[in-house]
Amino acid sequence: MKEKIRDFVQAWGSWTPPVDIMMGPERVRVIVEVPGVDSSSLEVRVEGDNLIVEGRKLPPMVKRVLHTEREYGDFFLVIKLNEDVTPSSARASLRQGVLEVEIPRVNRKIKIHVEEENE
Repeated sequence: MKEKIRDFVQAWGSWTPPVDIMMGPERVRVIVEVPGVDSSSLEVRVEGDNLIVEGRKLPPMVKRVLHTEREYGDFFLVIKLNEDVTPSSARASLRQGVLEVEIPRVNRKIKIHVEEENE
């Protein structure tokens, strides 16, 4: 199943974790809620101008399930960055089921000094 979440995120897989994307003056910050997903089941990478987050959430190992509302299985997110970033300086952390990725933005604003010419 493929679905488009607004203009920034495309998702495939058995379930789609919630995503927040924040653009600051110095960095892009992406937060993905992945409760129950182990860090060894996550892969995070930058390809071109896309942040790729993929992983797998396994169901609990029990003999009999009486009722479940949580979703399990694979997910694959493609997050359009739309900014110049420095992927080699990106950082990712997983705390209490929340994946946070920070990617520094490239500062493309350069002030050019204007010299006055005397005629």
